[in-house]
Amino acid sequence: MSFARWSLVVVGALLAGPVSAQAFAIPPGAYRTAAAYHRRQPAPAGVDAFYPDKHGMVVVVVPRGSRTEKLRVAPDSVWGYVSSKGRTRRLYQGGEFQLEAADTLAIYTSSVVPGGGGGSGPAVLTPGANAMGPYSAPRYFFSRGLTGLIFPLTARYLREAYGASNPIFVSSLSKIRPDQSLTDFDRKTGLFRVTRLYREAGGR
Repeated sequence: MSFARWSLVVVGALLAGPVSAQAFAIPPGAYRTAAAYHRRQPAPAGVDAFYPDKHGMVVVVVPRGSRTEKLRVAPDSVWGYVSSKGRTRRLYQGGEFQLEAADTLAIYTSSVVPGGGGGSGPAVLTPGANAMGPYSAPRYFFSRGLTGLIFPLTARYLREAYGASNPIFVSSLSKIRPDQSLTDFDRKTGLFRVTRLYREAGGR
């Protein structure tokens, strides 16, 4: 390869690098574990991902030259997936939970609730969810870290989950006024009220 051609390749790669980096803050694809999600290492990676297809599989759209190929992954073999729109969804007990805040107190929204029976039952639709589409108002859930059990985001469940490890946080929950909500969102800080209280209490 001539020096001129090699220089053009290098310059082209440098120019293309920031563009590709800006395209996906979190690479789309299926994530086998929460640790892989933290490392931004999907397997397989693609340009889009969705769930479920008609066979109940996670589908990752992978580029193959000028065309694309759909790779299917069993949902019980992945932690979750990221779509082309940058939306992260965790798969849990047959349900799909959109990750809204990744922290040691993780927050999700979903139109399903975890199944009963100590975490082994199927997910069920929330009231109002039907074949026409998901529940119109999001239901909020939380977990301790990105691998913990998922519970409804209520003061009761938060007290049970954090009563022993973070009593300061639990105490702050009782100070929320009736006209306030755990899920009030501050656009300036990008935090939910519950996340702010959690961080102010040391976040552990």
